[in-house]
Amino acid sequence: MTFLAIENSKWGRIRKELPHPYKEEFEAFIRTLHIEYFYNGNYPKNYEEEFEKWYKKFEKFISRLEKKRKKEKREN
Repeated sequence: MTFLAIENSKWGRIRKELPHPYKEEFEAFIRTLHIEYFYNGNYPKNYEEEFEKWYKKFEKFISRLEKKRKKEKREN
């Protein structure tokens, strides 16, 4: 949402707005974190390690999006 500067938090809309390959990566986040863990309740046994792993992945994802956005602004 920060990258896209939108307030709508509907996953489908956010995914549609993301450029490739971010769209696919975002889908993987939603599929695992939101659907598998939250909706289905299939939390991993080593949840603390999993949390750290996904936190770092998402942090890198956001960082790459921010860099891409800044680069696009400089080019325009």
